[in-house]
Amino acid sequence: MRQFTPLPTLPLTLALLLILAADGRAQGDHGKGCRPAFNYDGKPALVDGSFSESIVPGSQVDTPQYSGEARVLTTADGKLQIRLDFKKYKSFPVEEYSVELTNSSKTDPTAIIENFRSLHLVLDNPAAAEGVKLNVLRGSTCAPTDFVPESLPVEPGKEQVLTTTCGRSSNDYIPFLDLSLNEKDGCMFAVGWTGSWKARLANSGKSVEVELGMERTNFRLLPGESIRQPSVTVFTRKGQTRREFKTVVHRFMLENKVPRDSKGNVIPPILAVASGGGNKTPKMLADVLQYCIDNRMPFDTYWIDAGWYGAPHEDELFSNCGPNWWKYVGDWRVNTTVHPTGDLLPIAEAVHKAGLKFLLWFEPERMTDTAPILKEHPEFRHGQLVDYGNPETLKWIQEAVYGIIAKHNIDVFRQDFNMDPGPVWREMDAADRVGIAESRHIAGMYKFLDEMRAKFPNILQENCASGGRRIDIEMISRAHTYCRSDYYIGPKPNDTAFILGQNATLNLMPYLPFQGCEFNCVPVGDDYAAFSIISSGTVITPSDFDGGILRRKITDSETAWFKKVFDTAVRMRPFYMGDFHPLTDETSAGNDVWCAWQCDRPDLRAGFAIFFRRGASAEDSRAFFLSGIDPTANYEVDVYGGAKQTVKGADLESRNVKLEPRSFQLMFYRKD
Repeated sequence: MRQFTPLPTLPLTLALLLILAADGRAQGDHGKGCRPAFNYDGKPALVDGSFSESIVPGSQVDTPQYSGEARVLTTADGKLQIRLDFKKYKSFPVEEYSVELTNSSKTDPTAIIENFRSLHLVLDNPAAAEGVKLNVLRGSTCAPTDFVPESLPVEPGKEQVLTTTCGRSSNDYIPFLDLSLNEKDGCMFAVGWTGSWKARLANSGKSVEVELGMERTNFRLLPGESIRQPSVTVFTRKGQTRREFKTVVHRFMLENKVPRDSKGNVIPPILAVASGGGNKTPKMLADVLQYCIDNRMPFDTYWIDAGWYGAPHEDELFSNCGPNWWKYVGDWRVNTTVHPTGDLLPIAEAVHKAGLKFLLWFEPERMTDTAPILKEHPEFRHGQLVDYGNPETLKWIQEAVYGIIAKHNIDVFRQDFNMDPGPVWREMDAADRVGIAESRHIAGMYKFLDEMRAKFPNILQENCASGGRRIDIEMISRAHTYCRSDYYIGPKPNDTAFILGQNATLNLMPYLPFQGCEFNCVPVGDDYAAFSIISSGTVITPSDFDGGILRRKITDSETAWFKKVFDTAVRMRPFYMGDFHPLTDETSAGNDVWCAWQCDRPDLRAGFAIFFRRGASAEDSRAFFLSGIDPTANYEVDVYGGAKQTVKGADLESRNVKLEPRSFQLMFYRKD
C-alpha cells in the first residue's frame, strides 16, 4: 500500500447510498452522487461544470422490481456524450449503474479520454480513521486456493488497488468487492465486466474513496462511435453482519440476476451426465445414455464436451476429450471420421427422446490455424482470439454457432474460453485507442449471447473459462457455471479438491446461485468427498471412473452408490432455489475447520443444512443457529444415512452437531 492524493470528487455520503423503496423519493434522485471520473483533453472532467446534464426523454421506468432512468452528460465541445442508466431496486438496498460513451460528431473524433472509471464516489465515514476492511475472494487459477477469502485493511492514508490484467474477469479476484466500514455497515460493489477491471479504494481518514472501471483506458472515440464500459451494482449493508447480509445478496441475485426462460421462470440448475468429449463414436455416446436409462439415473442433462469438430481426422476415443480437442477449435464442422453422418443428430435425438436436455461444448472466441475461414478472412482473428469487435466476424460466428444449435435443438450451450485475451487486446490498440479493442470485444460477446437468447428463448447458457475465470455479475445474469474450477478434474492429493468444493459452495453461493463442477475426483463410495463436491448442480463423466461403460461394465455396487448420491443431490436441488444461509464464515484451504450452510424454502416449509468437520479440526462438536425455523412447531428431520425423527422447532433452530474427523451431516427438515 502507498500514500495517495485524493482526486476532486462529487461527495456521496453513506446515507445517500441507503435508498430503499419506502423512502418515497422521486425518480430524479436515482444515482445522485454516482458519477464516472476521467480526464478529457488532459483535464479532470466533471469537476468544473463544463458538462451539461439531461434526463433522457422516456427513460423513466417504474416496475414492481425497480424504478430507473437514464441521463446524458455532454462535454462543452458537444462531442462526447456519456449515458448513465440507473436502477434502484424496491425490495433490496441495491442500485445498478451502467455506462455508455458516444461520439455524437459525424466528422470529428473526440479529445483523448484517459483513465475512465465508471464509478467514482466518496463514502463519508467518521470512523474511517479507525481503519476499514476490503473483503474479497481469490479468483480461479486451477489451484486448491481458488475462492479463498482475503481481508485487506484499508488504513488511514493508504489505499488498496485490485486488478485483473489477463482479460478474464475472475482470474485474480472475484469482482464482488465487500467494503466493511464497521462490523454492521458497509457497501459491496459488483463490477459488471467480463474483461480486465481495476478497483481502487482509498481511506483519507474521514472518508473512503472508491473507483471502479476498466484496467486501462486512453482513447479517443471516432465519429459516431459508441463503446460500453463496466457496469457497477452497489449493495448497501446497514445494521447487519457480513454473514447475515450474504443471504440478502443471494436472494437479490436469485430474483434479479440469473437466467430465465421464455415464460419468465428461473431456469433451475442441472444435474448432468457426460460422455466426455465428442471424440466418442455414436455407439459410445449411445451406451452412456442407455446406462442412465436402464438404471433410472436421475440426470436431466446429457453433456458432450470438446472434441466433436474439425476436419476429418482419426481420434483417440477413450480419454475424456482426446488429445486433439484444442487443435481444431474454430473449425465448427463435425468430424465425419468419428461421426459419419456429419452431425450429432443420432445422439441429440436419442437424448431428447429420453426426456433429457442436450448440452454441447463450444469455444467460439478462439480459433486455431486449422479453421477454414482463415483462408478467406485472416482478419477474423488476432493471435487465436476471434475478433468480436469486427461486425463481419461476429456475424460469421453467430451464423455458424446458431445454425448448429438450431439443427440439433440444443438445450444448453456451453461456452468455454481457454486463453488470456488481455495481451492480444493490448497488441491491437493504437496509442490513442487504448482499451477500445477490449471494450468492443466484450460488447460483441454480450451481443452474441443476448441475440442467441432472443433467437432461442429457452436455451440455457453455461459459462466456462478454463474453469471459473469469468465469474462476474454480467455473466452470472446470462449463464450458469458448472466448471467453477478446473482443479476438480482428476484425483488430487489428500482432501484438497474436497476442501475446495466446500469453499466454492459456501463462499461463492451468495453471488453465484447455480454452480457445480466435475465429479471425477471423487473416489467411489466416499460420501464425504461426494457431498463436498455436489453443489446446486453437478456433472459426472462415468468413463472417467476406470473407463466405466466404455471399457468396462460399471458394477452393481458402483451403480447403487452413484444412484444413492445423485438421488440425494436431486433432493437437495430445489432448496438451492430458496434462501441461502451461511452457517460459518467463509472458509479457506485449511483442513482444520468446520464448514456449513443451510438452504431454506419458506414456501415449501422445508430445507436442508449440511455440516462438514474437516479432517484436522480439533473441535468434535459445534453449535449452529438455523434460520427460518418456527421454534413452536414440530419438524420432521431426516439425516442422510440415519433415521427420520420428529423434533421441536426450538431444538432444530439451535442445533449442536457432533462429528468424527473428516465426516459430515446432511439434514433435511420439513415443518409438520
